[in-house]
Amino acid sequence: MKSSFLPEESPFLACMNASSLSLIPPGTGGVRDYASMVGHPLHAPLMELKHDTDTASLSGDFVLLHFSGYGFEKRGVPLWLVRRIRGLRTQFKAVGVVFHELFATGPPWGSAFWLSSVQRRIARELLLLSDFWLTNREDAARWLLAQSKAAPHRVLPVFSNVGELDAIDTERQRRLVVFGSAGIRAQVYEWADGEIFGSARRHGLEIHDIGPAMPEGPLTQRMVQEGVVAHGKLPAEQVSAALSTAAYGALAYPPDYVSKSGIFAAYCAHAVCPILLSKDYGQHDGLTANVHYMRGFGALDAATGDARTVGREARRWYEPHRVDAHVAALRALTSEVRR
Repeated sequence: MKSSFLPEESPFLACMNASSLSLIPPGTGGVRDYASMVGHPLHAPLMELKHDTDTASLSGDFVLLHFSGYGFEKRGVPLWLVRRIRGLRTQFKAVGVVFHELFATGPPWGSAFWLSSVQRRIARELLLLSDFWLTNREDAARWLLAQSKAAPHRVLPVFSNVGELDAIDTERQRRLVVFGSAGIRAQVYEWADGEIFGSARRHGLEIHDIGPAMPEGPLTQRMVQEGVVAHGKLPAEQVSAALSTAAYGALAYPPDYVSKSGIFAAYCAHAVCPILLSKDYGQHDGLTANVHYMRGFGALDAATGDARTVGREARRWYEPHRVDAHVAALRALTSEVRR
Protein backbone atom coordinates (compact mmCIF):
# COMPACT_ATOMS: atom_id res chain seq x y z
CA MET A 1 0.00 0.00 0.00
CA LYS A 2 1.43 3.40 -0.96
CA SER A 3 -0.41 5.40 1.66
CA SER A 4 0.89 7.87 4.21
CA PHE A 5 -0.64 8.96 7.48
CA LEU A 6 -0.09 11.36 10.31
CA PRO A 7 2.35 9.77 12.77
CA GLU A 8 -0.08 10.21 15.63
CA GLU A 9 -3.02 8.72 13.73
CA SER A 10 -4.08 5.10 13.36
CA PRO A 11 -2.03 2.88 11.01
CA PHE A 12 -3.36 1.80 7.65
CA LEU A 13 -5.02 -1.34 8.99
CA ALA A 14 -7.05 0.74 11.43
CA CYS A 15 -8.15 2.99 8.56
CA MET A 16 -9.25 -0.04 6.58
CA ASN A 17 -11.36 -1.16 9.54
CA ALA A 18 -12.72 2.33 10.30
CA SER A 19 -16.33 3.00 9.40
CA SER A 20 -15.38 6.48 8.17
CA LEU A 21 -12.30 8.09 6.67
CA SER A 22 -10.81 11.56 6.10
CA LEU A 23 -8.82 11.97 2.89
CA ILE A 24 -6.18 14.71 2.91
CA PRO A 25 -3.41 16.02 0.65
CA PRO A 26 0.15 14.93 1.45
CA GLY A 27 2.31 17.12 3.66
CA THR A 28 1.77 19.51 6.53
CA GLY A 29 -0.28 22.68 6.77
CA GLY A 30 -3.63 24.16 7.71
CA VAL A 31 -5.76 21.62 5.81
CA ARG A 32 -4.10 18.74 7.63
CA ASP A 33 -4.46 20.50 10.99
CA TYR A 34 -8.15 21.14 10.33
CA ALA A 35 -8.79 17.56 9.20
CA SER A 36 -7.02 16.16 12.25
CA MET A 37 -9.00 18.30 14.68
CA VAL A 38 -12.41 17.36 13.23
CA GLY A 39 -11.48 13.82 12.19
CA HIS A 40 -10.83 12.48 15.67
CA PRO A 41 -14.25 13.31 17.18
CA LEU A 42 -15.93 12.11 13.96
CA HIS A 43 -14.04 8.78 14.23
CA ALA A 44 -12.70 9.42 10.74
CA PRO A 45 -8.92 8.76 10.79
CA LEU A 46 -6.70 10.63 8.36
CA MET A 47 -5.28 9.12 5.21
CA GLU A 48 -3.02 10.92 2.76
CA LEU A 49 -4.30 10.48 -0.78
CA LYS A 50 -1.98 10.53 -3.78
CA HIS A 51 -2.49 9.50 -7.40
CA ASP A 52 -0.91 6.08 -6.74
CA THR A 53 -2.62 5.34 -3.40
CA ASP A 54 -4.35 1.95 -3.42
CA THR A 55 -7.91 2.53 -2.18
CA ALA A 56 -9.54 -0.60 -3.65
CA SER A 57 -9.99 -2.32 -0.28
CA LEU A 58 -11.48 0.68 1.51
CA SER A 59 -15.16 0.79 2.43
CA GLY A 60 -17.41 2.08 5.15
CA ASP A 61 -19.97 4.57 6.30
CA PHE A 62 -18.70 7.86 4.86
CA VAL A 63 -15.54 9.31 3.35
CA LEU A 64 -14.71 12.98 3.85
CA LEU A 65 -12.47 14.61 1.25
CA HIS A 66 -10.57 17.73 2.34
CA PHE A 67 -10.14 19.49 -0.97
CA SER A 68 -7.41 21.98 -1.81
CA GLY A 69 -6.30 21.63 -5.41
CA TYR A 70 -2.76 22.84 -4.85
CA GLY A 71 -2.37 20.40 -1.99
CA PHE A 72 -3.08 17.44 -4.25
CA GLU A 73 -1.13 18.68 -7.29
CA LYS A 74 1.44 21.47 -7.58
CA ARG A 75 -0.40 23.22 -10.43
CA GLY A 76 -3.76 22.80 -8.70
CA VAL A 77 -5.19 20.45 -11.35
CA PRO A 78 -5.46 16.95 -9.78
CA LEU A 79 -7.58 15.43 -12.55
CA TRP A 80 -6.99 11.96 -11.09
CA LEU A 81 -8.80 13.01 -7.91
CA VAL A 82 -12.19 13.12 -9.63
CA ARG A 83 -11.75 9.56 -10.91
CA ARG A 84 -10.69 8.38 -7.47
CA ILE A 85 -13.68 9.92 -5.67
CA ARG A 86 -16.02 8.53 -8.32
CA GLY A 87 -14.68 5.07 -7.51
CA LEU A 88 -14.96 5.58 -3.76
CA ARG A 89 -18.64 6.47 -4.14
CA THR A 90 -19.31 2.79 -4.76
CA GLN A 91 -17.29 1.78 -1.68
CA PHE A 92 -18.77 4.16 0.91
CA LYS A 93 -22.37 4.94 1.80
CA ALA A 94 -21.79 8.70 1.53
CA VAL A 95 -19.15 11.11 0.24
CA GLY A 96 -18.65 14.54 1.75
CA VAL A 97 -16.29 17.32 0.62
CA VAL A 98 -14.82 20.11 2.71
CA PHE A 99 -13.92 22.77 0.13
CA HIS A 100 -10.98 24.52 1.76
CA GLU A 101 -10.31 26.19 -1.60
CA LEU A 102 -12.05 26.17 -4.99
CA PHE A 103 -9.83 27.59 -7.73
CA ALA A 104 -7.19 30.25 -8.22
CA THR A 105 -7.66 33.60 -9.91
CA GLY A 106 -5.07 36.02 -11.20
CA PRO A 107 -3.89 38.28 -14.03
CA PRO A 108 -3.47 36.90 -17.60
CA TRP A 109 0.32 36.78 -17.22
CA GLY A 110 0.06 34.30 -14.33
CA SER A 111 -0.37 30.53 -14.59
CA ALA A 112 -3.43 30.67 -12.29
CA PHE A 113 -5.38 32.56 -14.98
CA TRP A 114 -4.79 29.85 -17.58
CA LEU A 115 -5.42 26.96 -15.21
CA SER A 116 -8.50 28.44 -13.56
CA SER A 117 -11.02 26.86 -15.95
CA VAL A 118 -9.63 23.36 -15.34
CA GLN A 119 -9.56 23.99 -11.60
CA ARG A 120 -13.19 25.11 -11.74
CA ARG A 121 -14.13 21.93 -13.60
CA ILE A 122 -12.47 19.76 -10.97
CA ALA A 123 -14.24 21.58 -8.13
CA ARG A 124 -17.57 21.31 -9.96
CA GLU A 125 -17.18 17.57 -10.61
CA LEU A 126 -16.24 16.89 -7.00
CA LEU A 127 -19.31 18.85 -5.94
CA LEU A 128 -21.53 16.74 -8.19
CA LEU A 129 -20.04 13.57 -6.71
CA SER A 130 -20.65 14.68 -3.13
CA ASP A 131 -23.65 13.93 -0.93
CA PHE A 132 -22.88 16.86 1.37
CA TRP A 133 -20.33 19.65 1.60
CA LEU A 134 -18.90 22.38 3.79
CA THR A 135 -16.95 25.48 2.87
CA ASN A 136 -15.46 28.47 4.67
CA ARG A 137 -16.51 31.51 2.59
CA GLU A 138 -19.91 32.88 1.58
CA ASP A 139 -18.61 33.69 -1.92
CA ALA A 140 -17.40 30.11 -2.30
CA ALA A 141 -20.79 28.81 -1.17
CA ARG A 142 -22.59 30.99 -3.72
CA TRP A 143 -20.42 29.59 -6.50
CA LEU A 144 -21.02 26.00 -5.35
CA LEU A 145 -24.78 26.52 -5.08
CA ALA A 146 -24.85 27.92 -8.62
CA GLN A 147 -23.28 24.74 -10.02
CA SER A 148 -25.98 22.23 -9.05
CA LYS A 149 -29.09 21.64 -7.01
CA ALA A 150 -28.53 22.28 -3.32
CA ALA A 151 -27.19 19.33 -1.34
CA PRO A 152 -26.98 19.37 2.45
CA HIS A 153 -24.25 21.88 3.25
CA ARG A 154 -22.85 24.38 5.75
CA VAL A 155 -20.80 27.58 5.48
CA LEU A 156 -18.44 28.05 8.42
CA PRO A 157 -15.28 30.19 8.55
CA VAL A 158 -12.28 28.18 9.72
CA PHE A 159 -11.41 27.73 13.36
CA SER A 160 -8.13 28.32 15.18
CA ASN A 161 -5.60 25.49 14.92
CA VAL A 162 -3.70 26.76 17.97
CA GLY A 163 -6.48 26.66 20.54
CA GLU A 164 -9.36 28.85 21.67
CA LEU A 165 -9.06 31.07 24.72
CA ASP A 166 -11.80 30.39 27.29
CA ALA A 167 -11.40 33.59 29.34
CA ILE A 168 -10.63 36.46 26.95
CA ASP A 169 -10.23 39.21 29.55
CA THR A 170 -6.56 38.42 30.12
CA GLU A 171 -4.05 41.20 30.72
CA ARG A 172 -2.77 42.50 27.39
CA GLN A 173 0.71 43.85 26.80
CA ARG A 174 1.75 46.36 24.15
CA ARG A 175 2.67 43.60 21.75
CA LEU A 176 2.00 43.22 18.03
CA VAL A 177 2.19 39.57 16.91
CA VAL A 178 3.05 38.54 13.36
CA PHE A 179 2.19 34.84 13.06
CA GLY A 180 2.18 32.28 10.26
CA SER A 181 4.40 30.83 7.55
CA ALA A 182 7.53 32.66 6.44
CA GLY A 183 5.83 33.83 3.24
CA ILE A 184 2.72 35.12 4.99
CA ARG A 185 4.76 36.98 7.60
CA ALA A 186 7.07 38.49 4.98
CA GLN A 187 4.03 40.10 3.33
CA VAL A 188 3.24 41.87 6.60
CA TYR A 189 6.77 43.20 7.06
CA GLU A 190 7.08 44.30 3.43
CA TRP A 191 3.65 45.97 3.30
CA ALA A 192 3.98 49.64 2.25
CA ASP A 193 7.78 49.50 2.49
CA GLY A 194 7.81 48.27 6.07
CA GLU A 195 5.01 50.42 7.48
CA ILE A 196 4.76 48.05 10.44
CA PHE A 197 8.05 49.23 11.91
CA GLY A 198 7.22 52.94 11.97
CA SER A 199 3.72 52.25 13.25
CA ALA A 200 5.04 50.06 16.07
CA ARG A 201 7.51 52.76 17.12
CA ARG A 202 4.87 55.50 17.12
CA HIS A 203 2.50 53.49 19.27
CA GLY A 204 4.99 51.87 21.63
CA LEU A 205 4.38 48.34 20.35
CA GLU A 206 6.88 45.49 20.59
CA ILE A 207 6.74 43.22 17.53
CA HIS A 208 6.72 39.49 18.26
CA ASP A 209 7.41 37.19 15.30
CA ILE A 210 6.08 33.62 15.54
CA GLY A 211 6.73 31.03 12.83
CA PRO A 212 9.43 29.21 10.88
CA ALA A 213 12.70 31.08 10.39
CA MET A 214 12.79 33.59 7.54
CA PRO A 215 15.38 33.16 4.77
CA GLU A 216 18.53 35.16 5.41
CA GLY A 217 18.47 38.53 3.62
CA PRO A 218 17.64 42.24 3.89
CA LEU A 219 14.28 41.60 5.54
CA THR A 220 15.69 39.50 8.37
CA GLN A 221 18.46 42.06 8.86
CA ARG A 222 15.91 44.84 9.18
CA MET A 223 13.85 42.79 11.64
CA VAL A 224 16.91 42.50 13.86
CA GLN A 225 17.65 46.22 13.52
CA GLU A 226 14.06 47.09 14.45
CA GLY A 227 14.20 44.93 17.58
CA VAL A 228 11.66 42.30 16.48
CA VAL A 229 11.42 39.50 19.05
CA ALA A 230 11.76 36.29 17.01
CA HIS A 231 10.27 33.23 18.71
CA GLY A 232 10.67 30.81 15.81
CA LYS A 233 8.20 27.99 15.27
CA LEU A 234 6.34 27.19 18.50
CA PRO A 235 4.00 24.37 19.62
CA ALA A 236 0.32 25.27 19.49
CA GLU A 237 0.02 25.75 23.26
CA GLN A 238 2.90 28.24 23.27
CA VAL A 239 1.40 30.16 20.34
CA SER A 240 -1.86 30.29 22.29
CA ALA A 241 -0.05 31.58 25.37
CA ALA A 242 1.65 34.32 23.34
CA LEU A 243 -1.62 35.39 21.72
CA SER A 244 -3.43 35.48 25.06
CA THR A 245 -1.22 38.38 26.22
CA ALA A 246 -0.92 40.30 22.92
CA ALA A 247 -2.92 43.40 22.06
CA TYR A 248 -2.62 43.20 18.25
CA GLY A 249 -1.98 40.71 15.49
CA ALA A 250 -1.16 41.68 11.89
CA LEU A 251 -2.02 39.85 8.68
CA ALA A 252 -1.87 40.80 4.98
CA TYR A 253 -4.99 39.17 3.50
CA PRO A 254 -8.00 40.31 1.43
CA PRO A 255 -11.22 40.58 3.49
CA ASP A 256 -13.18 38.43 1.04
CA TYR A 257 -10.83 35.50 1.71
CA VAL A 258 -9.83 36.04 5.34
CA SER A 259 -12.53 33.70 6.69
CA LYS A 260 -10.40 30.83 5.33
CA SER A 261 -7.28 32.02 7.16
CA GLY A 262 -6.25 30.01 10.22
CA ILE A 263 -4.04 32.91 11.29
CA PHE A 264 -6.97 35.33 11.37
CA ALA A 265 -9.02 32.69 13.18
CA ALA A 266 -6.27 32.34 15.80
CA TYR A 267 -6.24 36.10 16.42
CA CYS A 268 -10.02 36.17 16.76
CA ALA A 269 -10.16 33.07 18.98
CA HIS A 270 -7.77 34.77 21.41
CA ALA A 271 -9.53 38.18 21.28
CA VAL A 272 -6.42 39.73 19.77
CA CYS A 273 -7.22 42.87 17.76
CA PRO A 274 -6.51 41.91 14.13
CA ILE A 275 -4.86 44.50 11.89
CA LEU A 276 -5.75 43.52 8.35
CA LEU A 277 -3.62 44.79 5.46
CA SER A 278 -5.45 44.91 2.14
CA LYS A 279 -6.05 47.16 -0.84
CA ASP A 280 -9.84 47.00 -0.38
CA TYR A 281 -12.00 46.63 2.72
CA GLY A 282 -15.47 45.52 1.69
CA GLN A 283 -17.88 43.66 3.98
CA HIS A 284 -17.61 39.89 3.68
CA ASP A 285 -18.60 36.89 5.79
CA GLY A 286 -20.05 39.12 8.50
CA LEU A 287 -16.81 41.05 8.97
CA THR A 288 -16.68 44.85 9.05
CA ALA A 289 -13.54 47.00 9.01
CA ASN A 290 -12.80 48.84 12.28
CA VAL A 291 -15.39 46.69 14.03
CA HIS A 292 -14.01 43.14 13.81
CA TYR A 293 -10.54 44.16 12.66
CA MET A 294 -8.58 47.36 12.19
CA ARG A 295 -8.25 48.71 8.68
CA GLY A 296 -4.48 48.70 8.28
CA PHE A 297 -1.88 50.42 10.42
CA GLY A 298 -3.50 53.75 9.57
CA ALA A 299 -6.35 52.82 11.91
CA LEU A 300 -3.89 53.02 14.81
CA ASP A 301 -2.90 56.57 13.86
CA ALA A 302 -6.55 57.56 13.45
CA ALA A 303 -7.43 56.01 16.83
CA THR A 304 -10.30 54.12 15.19
CA GLY A 305 -11.53 51.98 18.07
CA ASP A 306 -9.37 50.48 20.80
CA ALA A 307 -7.69 47.08 20.68
CA ARG A 308 -9.73 45.59 23.52
CA THR A 309 -13.08 46.48 21.96
CA VAL A 310 -12.12 45.27 18.49
CA GLY A 311 -10.64 42.09 19.95
CA ARG A 312 -13.87 41.33 21.77
CA GLU A 313 -15.90 41.89 18.60
CA ALA A 314 -13.53 39.62 16.68
CA ARG A 315 -14.06 36.91 19.28
CA ARG A 316 -17.85 37.41 19.17
CA TRP A 317 -17.73 36.91 15.37
CA TYR A 318 -15.63 33.78 15.87
CA GLU A 319 -17.86 32.07 18.44
CA PRO A 320 -20.41 30.46 16.05
CA HIS A 321 -17.68 28.57 14.16
CA ARG A 322 -15.46 27.24 16.92
CA VAL A 323 -13.98 23.77 16.56
CA ASP A 324 -16.98 22.07 18.16
CA ALA A 325 -19.33 23.89 15.77
CA HIS A 326 -17.50 22.38 12.78
CA VAL A 327 -17.63 18.92 14.31
CA ALA A 328 -21.34 19.30 15.05
CA ALA A 329 -22.03 20.54 11.52
CA LEU A 330 -20.21 17.64 9.86
CA ARG A 331 -21.87 15.16 12.20
CA ALA A 332 -25.28 16.60 11.33
CA LEU A 333 -24.54 16.50 7.60
CA THR A 334 -23.57 12.83 7.70
CA SER A 335 -26.76 12.11 9.62
CA GLU A 336 -28.87 13.99 7.07
CA VAL A 337 -27.61 11.98 4.10
CA ARG A 338 -27.91 8.64 5.89
CA ARG A 339 -31.59 8.97 6.73
